[in-house]
Amino acid sequence: MTKYLTVLALLCYASTCLRLLCYRRGLANHRLHISLVAWFLIVATGTSALEILLGHGHPSFGQAAIALTLCVLVHRAQGNVANIIRGM
Repeated sequence: MTKYLTVLALLCYASTCLRLLCYRRGLANHRLHISLVAWFLIVATGTSALEILLGHGHPSFGQAAIALTLCVLVHRAQGNVANIIRGM
């Protein structure tokens, strides 16, 4: 069971990080506070994915569930952190 949770968390963190990195704002306004939150999420999810990949992290059920929830929110918002904060 732990192996499945680890793979799930790794895929969720990596997918979230890549989706945020690939976001293009188009005609949307640039807001510094939203950009800082997005940067923090990229760093946090990327670091978490690397920790799991390198064998330093073993996520629990709760951590895997949080990673999955964040992944779903980011993908539903198409990487737009402002939509996540606003509540879509």
